[in-house]
Amino acid sequence: MSSNQGISSELMDLIDLEDVEAAILFRIDGNVVESYFGERYSQELLRTIQWCKANVEKVSLEMKTNNLNKVTYELNDFCVMFFVVNKVSILTAVATENINLSLLSIEAKRKSQIISSFL
Repeated sequence: MSSNQGISSELMDLIDLEDVEAAILFRIDGNVVESYFGERYSQELLRTIQWCKANVEKVSLEMKTNNLNKVTYELNDFCVMFFVVNKVSILTAVATENINLSLLSIEAKRKSQIISSFL
């Protein structure tokens, strides 16, 4: 399996979790490496994703400065989790407020480790 196929597969698996609306692999400069979205688009979801793209560099710096592996934000009725994949990549999961945060945290961390092996 190629690295792109492997990354795509892992992001699709994350989207399959109930209440996960988007799974995005960002470079820390804000460029999208790969992304998958659920079926329910809304203006709030798009605004949240735009916020993620605009702030991923700041979030990455915060994570590096404070030696964090995960950062969670709540905005626009969504929960946004950022996970370190490697020095230049961040996995972002956007979910509804109803998400089981523990399950999302465990699964996204596992996916970030798997994705790291493809990069």
